[in-house]
Amino acid sequence: MADVTCIRCGQTREEIEGTPYGGKIGQTLKEKVCNVCWKEWYEQSIKIINEYRVTLRDQKGRDFLATQMKIFFKLEAPSGETAVQIEDTPPAK
Repeated sequence: MADVTCIRCGQTREEIEGTPYGGKIGQTLKEKVCNVCWKEWYEQSIKIINEYRVTLRDQKGRDFLATQMKIFFKLEAPSGETAVQIEDTPPAK
């Protein structure tokens, strides 16, 4: 495996294992994101899907998650879009 200097953490680490995403953005991720940050995104994406009830069957849901991924990795995201807030601890009952 090759090492990459990650655009998110700035460290030189192992590249992402396998193909992270399709198309041009997948190639960009493979070239510019380390495996550690990719794993962090994977965990974050699960939280986003669950907390925001994102349906990946719908294009709108896939677009929403792709935008959040671009924000997470400091890639170009549509103007006006912001990162969603995810609670790491559930609210007290």
